[in-house]
Order: sequence, then structure tokens, then C-alpha cells
Amino acid sequence: MGDESLIGEHRSSPGLMLALLGGEAMRRLRDAHTAHGLNPRQFELLGLLYDRGPLGQGELGHLMDVAASILVTQLNPLEAEGLIVRSRHQVDRRRHVVALTDAGLARLRQASQAQHDVEDVLFAKLSADQREQLRQVLTLVRDHLINGDEHCATPASPDEQHHLASRTAIRRQSDRRVR
Repeated sequence: MGDESLIGEHRSSPGLMLALLGGEAMRRLRDAHTAHGLNPRQFELLGLLYDRGPLGQGELGHLMDVAASILVTQLNPLEAEGLIVRSRHQVDRRRHVVALTDAGLARLRQASQAQHDVEDVLFAKLSADQREQLRQVLTLVRDHLINGDEHCATPASPDEQHHLASRTAIRRQSDRRVR
């Protein structure tokens, strides 16, 4: 009987619903970004540069959780379009610094408005309070996953980023001792 109730509830399980809705949301958001000449990773990249200012290419890759080779495939077209600029670090000439240009900021604003419009459609049935509750619940789930060292495609909350950085530093020290 326990198996029957599990089988009957599978379609309304929060995990499955989140996965299915997430797929639909991602399709719509990707379409909104693509309409403005960006893929979701490039949108994230421009947003990070807007939020944090110029960043070292290595730091940008770390924040996005992508390999250097993948990051370059995202940076090259953005640079070719004049949306970002890469320059040598003033002190360490081996490093590159990535900065958002005025054209990049304009493109980010357009894509952000398109994303906002998509979110308004996705969450049209929710009140402002319900949207905020949903954001808070999703933030809790995301931060829990990150705290559990599971890969998650969104950045942690600032306090979780601090805890994650501390745990990573402790883990690196432990790894050095083991070697």
C-alpha cells in the first residue's frame, strides 16, 4: 500500500513539479535572452560584471563555476560585439581583467527587461507577497544545496558564500596536510 501512495503522488511531488516548471521557465528565459543576442550564461556574466565591476578572468570563471575554456567561449563573442573589454591586469600582466562596456550595459538592461516580462507572465497568478515567499523558499533550498556541496547553478546568498568560502579554505588546508 505504501508503494501505491508513492506512485499516486509522483505527479504532484515538489521535486518533479519544480523540475518541469524549471524546464518551462528556462525555455522562456532562454528565448528572452536569445532575442537580445545573449545566452543565459552570457546574461549571467554581464550581470556579474554589472554587480561587481571589472573582474579577473579567473575570478569570473570561479564565480560562474565554469572551466576557463568554457568561459572563453562565452567571452569571445561578447568582446567581438563590444559588450565587454578584456585588458591586462596592471600589476600581474599574466592576468586578464574583464569589464562591462556601455554597450554591454545597454544590452543587459534590454535583456533584463525581457526577463522581467517573462517572470511577470510566469508568476501572473501570484500576489507580490506570494512571489516574495516563493523567492525566499527557493533561496532556502538553493542555499541548502550549496551548503551540502552539491552543484547548484545559482550563486549562494552572501552569508552562504562566506560559509562556502570558509569551508573551501578549510578543505584545501586539510588536503595539503594529507599530501
